Order: sequence, then C-alpha cells, then structure tokens
Amino acid sequence: MLTLPNYQIGTSIYESANSIVYRGLRKKDNQPVILKMLKQDYPTPAELTRYRQEYEITHDLDLAGVIKTYGIEKYQNTLVII
Repeated sequence: MLTLPNYQIGTSIYESANSIVYRGLRKKDNQPVILKMLKQDYPTPAELTRYRQEYEITHDLDLAGVIKTYGIEKYQNTLVII
C-alpha cells in the first residue's frame, strides 16, 4: 500500500501495465488529489526519465479540462505524480 507523509491515500481508481492511480487528500488543507505511481518496484532510469518528462509537460499545461499537477515525489525506488 502506498504511504506518503503529507497525503492520506484512498482507493485505487485505475491500473495500467505501467502505473497505478489513487484518490487521496493532501493533509495540510484537505485538498482532494490524484496520485499516479509507476507500477514497477525498480523502474529503469529511462522509465524514471519518461515519468519526470510526463510531470514537466502536464505541470506546464494551463488548459481547461487538463488536471493540474502539484508535484512529483520520490516513493521508495519510484516516483509519484500528485
């Protein structure tokens, strides 16, 4: 089970071959969030680079209908986009 210190993790809402998506709450302000985590326990450097690029692209978008990203955090040996 995913545990991050600043987030209350809820249920899994989607799972693909590469990632798992959870509902959650940011504890400091009870802001509902979506957390997307790479599925592999030990992703390759190329997968981590692609995931960071995915975060950068979505973080820079300011379009209606596109979910806003709040950050990217390290979790064990992988990354979580929030």
